[in-house]
Amino acid sequence: MKYVKNVSKIGNLDEFTHVILVSKSPRRNELLKNICEFESTSTDIDERKIEKLAYEKYKDRETIEKLALVCCEISKAKILPLELKEDTLYISSDTIVINDGKILNKPQDYDQVLDMLTSYLGKVHKVVTSVCLKSKNYEEIFYTFSNVKFSEKTDKNIQLIKKYIDQGNVYDKAGAYGIQDLNPVLIEYIEGDLNTIIGLPVSEINKRLNQD
Repeated sequence: MKYVKNVSKIGNLDEFTHVILVSKSPRRNELLKNICEFESTSTDIDERKIEKLAYEKYKDRETIEKLALVCCEISKAKILPLELKEDTLYISSDTIVINDGKILNKPQDYDQVLDMLTSYLGKVHKVVTSVCLKSKNYEEIFYTFSNVKFSEKTDKNIQLIKKYIDQGNVYDKAGAYGIQDLNPVLIEYIEGDLNTIIGLPVSEINKRLNQD
């Protein structure tokens, strides 16, 4: 698939009887239900510190690749605090929005949300979701990406954005939006996997879990 980039693979996936999703995200939990039964947990990591170290590690990479690899480092770090159990597969994920060569994280206030969402109008931005699959003798990291084109900047579309912000479901989302919640008038087109934008590329994960 042209929207998937393999990053690293150590060992081979052995048979497993349990799956643990290292995320409390309701969206990721709903998506993973489509392919397997699992438990979910979460870990507390310093994402800003990991970002800083990853930026230095990948400083010579092309901008988009560098930012995607930063995202991968965060996915990997989410599993590290856990004591890995036998016969258990751990899945962690992280999603970032890249616009004008910069990562847009979760917004802090109304003005930041409005700035983020209006900055997409009339342009294409990227949504990257990284995934780490890990067990005791196996680790595989990859990322998927999608291109999202917002409709043109008009007074009507700005009003639609403000109405969306007023719903209050923006502050826990990278890049300040969930594509499934937006007024569809605001989206001109997407290229790639919709679930990458929502937060977990379950089709790609399913392929890797069911390889012969």
